Amino acid sequence: MVDPIQPLSPERLARLKELTDASRLRVALYPPPKPPRRRRTRQYPSGRPNPPWQPVHHRRHRRG
Repeated sequence: MVDPIQPLSPERLARLKELTDASRLRVALYPPPKPPRRRRTRQYPSGRPNPPWQPVHHRRHRRG
């Protein structure tokens, strides 16, 4: 059987509120960095990349 949960003391509750406020402030001030975008190179089925004399064709995304 599970032991009943004991109520937190006022000191521990105040400390917990301070920690939550500090973590929320840190998230607001320092958002996580975005990972770098990787370029995709078209490859042949054997895994070889395009030869240098064939330019890579970039697809243009339509906006709208």
